[in-house]
Amino acid sequence: MKINLKTAINFVIDQNQLPTFFSSKVLNEAQSVKIEIDKLDRKNLSELPFVTIDGIDAKDFDDAVYCKQQKDNFNLLVAIADVSLYVKQNSCLDKEAYIRGTSIYFPQYVIPMLPEELSNNLCSLKPCEMRPVLVADIKLNAAGEIKKYSFYQAIIESKIRLCYEDFNEEFEYKKNLGSEIKNSLKNLKKLTTLRLKKKIARKALNFSTKAHKLDLSKDGYVKKIGFGASLKSQKVIEECMLLANECAANFLNIKMKMCPYRIHEEPEETKIDHLMKLVLKRSFSNKASKIDQLHLINSKVKDDDMLTNSLILQAMQRAEYSTNNIGHFGLQLSSYCHFTSPIRRYPDLIAHRLIKIILNKEKVFNFSEEDLEEICINSSQLEQRAENASRQINQILIISFLEKYFGERLKGFVVGVTEFGLFVNLEKFQISGLLHVSELKKDRYFLSNNGNFLYGEKTGTKYMMSQRLNVVIVGTSPLEGKINLKLDN
Repeated sequence: MKINLKTAINFVIDQNQLPTFFSSKVLNEAQSVKIEIDKLDRKNLSELPFVTIDGIDAKDFDDAVYCKQQKDNFNLLVAIADVSLYVKQNSCLDKEAYIRGTSIYFPQYVIPMLPEELSNNLCSLKPCEMRPVLVADIKLNAAGEIKKYSFYQAIIESKIRLCYEDFNEEFEYKKNLGSEIKNSLKNLKKLTTLRLKKKIARKALNFSTKAHKLDLSKDGYVKKIGFGASLKSQKVIEECMLLANECAANFLNIKMKMCPYRIHEEPEETKIDHLMKLVLKRSFSNKASKIDQLHLINSKVKDDDMLTNSLILQAMQRAEYSTNNIGHFGLQLSSYCHFTSPIRRYPDLIAHRLIKIILNKEKVFNFSEEDLEEICINSSQLEQRAENASRQINQILIISFLEKYFGERLKGFVVGVTEFGLFVNLEKFQISGLLHVSELKKDRYFLSNNGNFLYGEKTGTKYMMSQRLNVVIVGTSPLEGKINLKLDN
């Protein structure tokens, strides 16, 4: 059964009980918010050449950046929309944002955390519009190391809205820009090069994943499946956001000892051991740290090695929010939080409120550590719901598209082993189907003790993790997310 985007979205919204509209109370509150920007007592940075750089389809602009170089040192300003100025604690807008937790993104459709009057208008850092912001002002040396930072409330005016796609591989903009903006972009490029070297030096993990890019017809049916390329311009903004997030976490850690940290636990030793055996043909060593061994694996893997990249991701724990700061394993940072996207993520909004409590020297505030932990747990759950819903939409559309490939030989590799069969990732489409044990060579198959392979009782035939197989699609059920496979003999 062929399924289009509208049908898929309606199905996923219904199945996951996602919010689809704002109450009149919430909408009225959004409409009634009035901030006289010229009367705000804060730094006026409207003369600085801030720019926003986002995807071509973006409508909500959380962040703007500006970078200047003084001798060999850098001064990076990351200006983030001051959403907490509009969304007050315990207001109707705040309660709704807490319930939603995050904006949810589907192809050509968004379920926003905040009403459009805020997300796409008042809070959005649109070009040539004065906007209140919270600024992370970061000073770095010639090696790209953070020397000091500060946070303050300000007003900016973004000079232009740039898109990732408008830059070439050298991070050069394809159209003419003023000299001030060009200099800032040149400084951002230099700083990013230094920060990427620092990332490698501290052994931060580089997860190379390729997101599906679906080419849809006017009716919402998939015409072609591609993969989004990682652009230099995205790396530049990503490094700016990582810096601001790291500084925000350190600031809250020092000044308040309370923060909605973004944490990432170490992977289990058994999973690293399995990866070591698959990639390097040797076992986990107690003489080396987990990060050293994962870094070694990571360094051997090419960006286009989808098999190994997929297995590395499977070995990782999920990142989540917590008041218990155990650090971020993947980024190899001792403190980290989300600060840069308060329009679309609730924990970022909370981080802003906490920072402003410090800046405004408020003696009384309505936050206990228990309240904050509850927010962290709720936000982690809602983030997972949003990710699952987005993944489900893509799965439905891709599986529906795959009907035209029935009977065609497809290359794949085993990404999951169970007693009832193998999950095989189809390389061409980066989606997994089930190869049931009944489709394997006639024998009785058992799951190994470590769960890494199936073996035949009579023949001794083994099917194991990462094994490459040629398969054929024999059935699909898009709404159930199922692809049934058989071996191509």
